[in-house]
Amino acid sequence: MVNICVTIGIEQNISSLKTLASRAHPCLSRDILGYYRLGAIGAATGILRNYRKAKKKNPRTRLPYARKLMLNMWCGFKLQNYVLRLPVKPRKYVSVKLNGHTLQVLSGLNVRSVTITLDSLSISYSKETAEIVPEGYVGVDRNLDNVTTGSTDKMMRRFDLSKVTLYQV
Repeated sequence: MVNICVTIGIEQNISSLKTLASRAHPCLSRDILGYYRLGAIGAATGILRNYRKAKKKNPRTRLPYARKLMLNMWCGFKLQNYVLRLPVKPRKYVSVKLNGHTLQVLSGLNVRSVTITLDSLSISYSKETAEIVPEGYVGVDRNLDNVTTGSTDKMMRRFDLSKVTLYQV
């Protein structure tokens, strides 16, 4: 499904999620749940954006395609009682048992998406973090023959690397 969406995106010069969804959704199989179709469209959007950036730098960039089988979903899954429940068909689910450490890490967090490949399961989550107020800043200037650092406490250091660049292989 991702490769179908990528083909549609390249043919019609689309890289936005909304436009790709409106154009590719009717072309995808109706037998597959909408969660999975939206996941494929989202993955294709990322591939298309990376392709457009690469094409600006190198016009001879090859056409992209998804090489790795994966399943992305942002909704429809549920975590409950040591199990990740994934929809297969309407009102039919597959359960993936999670270990205690994974459940402990995910408890109290907002699970955003699940990605399944042939050999891995990735769970993305968001959490609130406290803002850190920095005590100062450090700047680093890298040159061929030296590295110079400066900080907000007015300390400056220069590291001489000229001996390293004398010897060429």
